[in-house]
Amino acid sequence: MEFKVTALAERKIKEVVELHNEVPVLRIYVERAFCSGARFGIAFDYIREGDEITEVNGIQFITDSEYMPRYSDGISIDYVTNPKEGFIIKSLRSVTSGCGGGCGSRRGCTGCGLKNNS
Repeated sequence: MEFKVTALAERKIKEVVELHNEVPVLRIYVERAFCSGARFGIAFDYIREGDEITEVNGIQFITDSEYMPRYSDGISIDYVTNPKEGFIIKSLRSVTSGCGGGCGSRRGCTGCGLKNNS
């Protein structure tokens, strides 16, 4: 999987690694899935069997090789300070298109069954 990490995001990751004495292995995961795509999360983790590993400037990013490809075939990681401070993780090329089932209701999609908890 392709990873694009901005210089600021890379610097912030390395600061956290040093501050908390972490191993620079970060899992990118699907936090919540919708018909139109996914919201991604990031966390320190250990490499598991079946993970895909991509190294960028000494930082290892891991993804689940079975589930993650449903929602992305590339990840962009940035760090922003406004309006809130934190990491922004986006798909470079989303591989899931809308199912046409109508995700607008709180009950979830009528076409694919994904629940909208927003």
